[in-house]
Amino acid sequence: MKTGVTVALFAGLLSFSAHSADEYTYNMITGQLPNTGIVAADVVRQPAFTGEKDEQVQAMDQAKTRLDAEYCQTRGGEFVADPGLIVYDKGVEQWLIGGMCR
Repeated sequence: MKTGVTVALFAGLLSFSAHSADEYTYNMITGQLPNTGIVAADVVRQPAFTGEKDEQVQAMDQAKTRLDAEYCQTRGGEFVADPGLIVYDKGVEQWLIGGMCR
């Protein structure tokens, strides 16, 4: 189920790279679920995430910056994560961070 939602949400969208102060390299794909206000980022990191809680915060910070710039600023709001749309996928070592512009 999670994979189907991720694929539907991110099919055909752009990816992004940035360096953090901790010398991690982040990549992400962002998107908006069609016919909804839900926006999300699929965040990967090198070295890879392991699913730790502090890594979730890193992924959320990276996602917020990108989603604010791509989706929320033009709507006069900012990205607010939905705890029910934050998922760590062990199979591909990435965080899915979803929410809405408010």
